[in-house]
Amino acid sequence: MSLTYGVPQGSILGPILFLIYCADVTAIAKRHSLGVHSYADDTKLYFHTAPAMVDNKMCVEEIRQWMNANRMRLNEDKTQFIWLGTPHQLPEVQCQKISLRGVDIQISTEVTCLGVLLDSKLIFAPHVRRLSGRCFYHLRQLKTVRRSLTEDAAKSLVHAFVTSHIDYCNSVIYGARAAHIQNVLNAAARLILHKRK
Repeated sequence: MSLTYGVPQGSILGPILFLIYCADVTAIAKRHSLGVHSYADDTKLYFHTAPAMVDNKMCVEEIRQWMNANRMRLNEDKTQFIWLGTPHQLPEVQCQKISLRGVDIQISTEVTCLGVLLDSKLIFAPHVRRLSGRCFYHLRQLKTVRRSLTEDAAKSLVHAFVTSHIDYCNSVIYGARAAHIQNVLNAAARLILHKRK
């Protein structure tokens, strides 16, 4: 079949062709002295600066123009901005919002990057709270069917629904409220072994 643009969803070439197609976004960011990381269609721009804001709206505007010219759309409603710094640096930041094409983007205190909840102080406490909440949710669901499961089946389900979440990007939770994670693991062990607290 002849395609003038795009590829069938799920094709083997799709991801490679998309990366080639969007390589200009990286070039634009680097031309403006910004760092860039991309994962699929999710792109992060980052820079290091003193608390006084350096204006990088020109870079985002140039990327938006490039996307319009290449049949893509920058979704300002999904665009997020976060300042990362120490507790002493963050109060010195003057910029509290950025305007892109009439859309005000408020500075976020938390953003999600590939499933990890980043907070502005990089202490990861909100991520650990959210992670332990999800794990306890799955443990409660498994508890309702535990009586009909063998110990091996319970182990497999706990690994699939609980410990796999804890293992994902586990380096960010090192030292960050380990008690929450320990409580999750204790509850998982009690569920598997049918033990009371």
